[in-house]
Amino acid sequence: MGRDVVLELLLGLVLGAAIGWFGYRLRVFSRDGILGVTLVSTAAFGAGGWVWGAVLLICLLGSSLCSHYGLGYKERLTERYGRNGRRGLVPVLAGAGWGMVLALLHLLAPRAMGIYAAYVGALAAMTADTWATELGVLSARPPRLITSRRRVAAGTPGAVSTLGIVAALSGAWLAGFVGLLLSVLWSWFHSAPWDRSLSWLPLAATAGGMVGMLVDSLLGATAQGIYYCERCEKETESRVHSCGESARQIRGWSWLTNDAINLVSSVVGAAVSAGVVVWLAQTSIWW
Repeated sequence: MGRDVVLELLLGLVLGAAIGWFGYRLRVFSRDGILGVTLVSTAAFGAGGWVWGAVLLICLLGSSLCSHYGLGYKERLTERYGRNGRRGLVPVLAGAGWGMVLALLHLLAPRAMGIYAAYVGALAAMTADTWATELGVLSARPPRLITSRRRVAAGTPGAVSTLGIVAALSGAWLAGFVGLLLSVLWSWFHSAPWDRSLSWLPLAATAGGMVGMLVDSLLGATAQGIYYCERCEKETESRVHSCGESARQIRGWSWLTNDAINLVSSVVGAAVSAGVVVWLAQTSIWW
């Protein structure tokens, strides 16, 4: 293992732990969530270098700030943000895990532009979904279920709002823009030509992030396991309600949890982003 790789691994470890701790202080991550952020950060820096790692950490930092914004109001609005609302190891890996797989694949094919585009698309989907959820829940108007457009309570799986869609667009575009900016900076620092096909990355990541977010909402509205607490007369995403009572499943598949849907969303976002970049690079008349 070369000296540069060791330094990048250490950088990913230190920065990942710092972002995880910062998120913990913001009441976004749990203690094992700090471990999750540290693991994915170390993997990204070690496999892809500082560019890949920095894109991940910027997306996680932005999502943490969105999650913390208005947290007191969110806690009163819906139980999703209650005592057990912090993201632990599994949710962190579900959101960023596919991106880490792509970072490891990059070691096998370091010159494949589609892998980096897919990586950024996976993070764009994660960011879009988080921003849509964390900011959309603050909308003054109740959201609508994506399948029927019926008004539902804030925090309902599969619900979308105008504010949430705008937030998702912003988060996905940010991931793509940061991915492009850092890759150009890397080329400038190393006096190397940069892959001009990545000029499409902000557009591709926005498309990937939005499609991933919409798939997330569609699965949440139709297939996610949803339960009903007889004691509190409330729907919940957990088998055991926050009151401690076992909840009765009323729809969806029990194995399709919110974490599983987030993983599917990131896979879809990665595929769309890579496809858009490759297609536009092949059909563009600019070069």
